[in-house]
Amino acid sequence: MNSILRTGIGIVAFAMAAAGLSPSAMADRCAVKPTSSLVVNVKDKGAKGDGKTNDTAAIQRAIDEVGGTGGTVFVPKGTYMVRATGKQPLRLRSKMTLRLASGATLKVIPNSAVRYTTLRIANATDVNVIGGTLYGDRRKHKGKKGEWGMGIHIGRKTKRVTIVGVRSMYMWGDGFYVNDAVDTAFCGVEAIRNRRQGLSIINADRLLVTDSVFRETRGTAPSFGIDLEPNKAHEKITNVRIQRSKFIGNERGGILIAGKKGHIEKIEIRNNVFEKNRPILIENAPRVRSASICDNRFITKQTATSGGFNTYAEPVRMVAFQMNCKKGSDMRFEKNRMTKKKKKN
Repeated sequence: MNSILRTGIGIVAFAMAAAGLSPSAMADRCAVKPTSSLVVNVKDKGAKGDGKTNDTAAIQRAIDEVGGTGGTVFVPKGTYMVRATGKQPLRLRSKMTLRLASGATLKVIPNSAVRYTTLRIANATDVNVIGGTLYGDRRKHKGKKGEWGMGIHIGRKTKRVTIVGVRSMYMWGDGFYVNDAVDTAFCGVEAIRNRRQGLSIINADRLLVTDSVFRETRGTAPSFGIDLEPNKAHEKITNVRIQRSKFIGNERGGILIAGKKGHIEKIEIRNNVFEKNRPILIENAPRVRSASICDNRFITKQTATSGGFNTYAEPVRMVAFQMNCKKGSDMRFEKNRMTKKKKKN
């Protein structure tokens, strides 16, 4: 069994137990399976996958046929150009799986929009997205404004959404974005070289991130691997677990927890690796317990002492281990601060 799938039971149990669910309800959210044998190939609906044709309408036809059945939309190997702007980006339906082959890419048609979405999941339940690559237009974006070009946008009363093995890269904004969602899991995903965030979490209950990679986020603030940050007072982030993931070379840091505008609590960050970026920054989130941030590693490079001008000094990888979770809090990996609102003149 894939290592990603094996880790799910113990990991997601944390969030479900916090919600008062019985042990029988603590299912493995990463080991997703379609509930129907129906499979619709997007090429049978007219998609070309040739890197030139606008395949948006053909892929949406497959989605609309499968939605509500528990079946699967299959995207075979190829590059599928998709429209991410306007009122008609690709919208997934309830009770369905979108499965991309390992060589399949949904590539955003370059645009000048301040916001776009490659895949949108809203007002939906029991949705899975598995495999493949989502490729944004960051390199060929036609405008200079905005920061909201998303790979996968999850929001507006979604429940039980699982993203497995998906790579989201070169987005004008975020690789992944979650707002108003319950029971969301990111298993073995990659967010690479996105402009604003790897993953933004705005309003969510019971969210899991495991065995994933967030790297080289840079371009516009905040530029973190993962940002947990409500936008409004009524928004709340609770029962989140981030585990067994890597945060590498993100411009501002690995994880940001910012509670100035909303409520954040019950966050666990364990067994992660941070390299080439600050590990964790916590701002205005007093309910986030340091004791729940533990067993992480921080890798740095230190040049060995030189023996003189003629001696080459090889950089040495230095690994700092955070305190074991059973021993209490260990503040070395986080910077925790409270900020005050600026007074208007």
